[in-house]
Amino acid sequence: MKRVVFASVVLASPLVAACSGNDGPPPVSSVAPIDASLEAAPSPYAAECENAAVPPMDIECTGLYANLATKELAAGVRPYAPAVPLWSDYADKQRWISLPPGTTIDRSDPKEWIFPVGTKVWKQFSRNGKRIETRLFQKIDSTFWVRTTYAWNADETAAAISGGGDMPLLTGDGGTYHIPTPDECDQCHRGRDDHLLGFEEVSLGLAGATGLTLDTLASEGLLSPPPTRTHLSIGDDGTGVAAGPLAWIHINCGASCHNGNSNSTAYGASMRLRLDPAELDGRSSAGFDARTTTIGQISTTPTWAGQTRIVAGDPAHSLLARLITNRGTDNPVDNQMPPIASSVVDPTDTQSVLAWIAAMPAAPVDGGNPSAPDAAVDSGGDTGDAERGGGGDGGDATLGDGPDAGPDASDATAADASDGASN
Repeated sequence: MKRVVFASVVLASPLVAACSGNDGPPPVSSVAPIDASLEAAPSPYAAECENAAVPPMDIECTGLYANLATKELAAGVRPYAPAVPLWSDYADKQRWISLPPGTTIDRSDPKEWIFPVGTKVWKQFSRNGKRIETRLFQKIDSTFWVRTTYAWNADETAAAISGGGDMPLLTGDGGTYHIPTPDECDQCHRGRDDHLLGFEEVSLGLAGATGLTLDTLASEGLLSPPPTRTHLSIGDDGTGVAAGPLAWIHINCGASCHNGNSNSTAYGASMRLRLDPAELDGRSSAGFDARTTTIGQISTTPTWAGQTRIVAGDPAHSLLARLITNRGTDNPVDNQMPPIASSVVDPTDTQSVLAWIAAMPAAPVDGGNPSAPDAAVDSGGDTGDAERGGGGDGGDATLGDGPDAGPDASDATAADASDGASN
């Protein structure tokens, strides 16, 4: 079996080995109908980029732009936005993908797409209308990806490779901005066989996705085998409000860490929050893993031993609710979820999750008394905690979402996602 490997570039350093993914099937190389927009035109930067490293030190050699000054995209670069984005501390994001002409994405396993060699994905983060960073993922071999991030200068005329870390904001509002380090990127992206997080069946198939959606990919013959359904829907669980929270939890917790991929950072916690596209046909979500592995389930992480992940009807005693509404700077002892890539609580979608928990019928215990503390999410705390399992150092810094780690994940709220979820 082949192992998919990551490499990253940091300033003043050649390729640095990063995380590896699960063994997975080789990418499909079957020929698909060629869309004119996928045909790559000669790059105006061809001469200056001829001997560039992979990935290149400057963004103009990545193939994103036909004209860096005007920000005109290169031929074959397609925009996309997932139905529900990873929370990124209010950062605005844009995402693009370039697939080699004549290739298809292997979706033999709908939960683990495998991309053709030559695939490039970019994710751009902006604040107050100013570009801050653009992340790149590039697959250079069937088992090897390189990825890095480019930090923009003050007038947005150039962007050079950054090794990650805190940098002063150049947007006029002061403060700092954190570009994920390679280790932080890997903590999230190791949860997929082929590493991309937000460019996936759930995120592109739910209502709210735009650009290169699941339906567009299928109609252009870019998926092999093609899906039988291209419009996915999260059914209700009896609360009347489940779809949005389940979508938000999927992209912020399940797509990267809390899933069944044995390489994912929180695999050992056995809390499965990733949605299965095969189940998103409108059926009841009452039996989804995101409910059965959380409601009434006790955390085994030493930090939160004995606490319940979700106490039905009682968000105040639900560990999951407490962690998603906390940031380490507010309460370092209690920690936060996600554990990295965010220093500001999502004020809208977390409240939707709390409302969902409150709407769950309380389970009777001891002659009908509602169960007490019965809800806890564990994905977090320190990476060494057994609940997280799998190790990893710390989103979609891959191209993640606001300082998250990686390119993927549009910015809809959980309340907008009655069919939504991802990158």
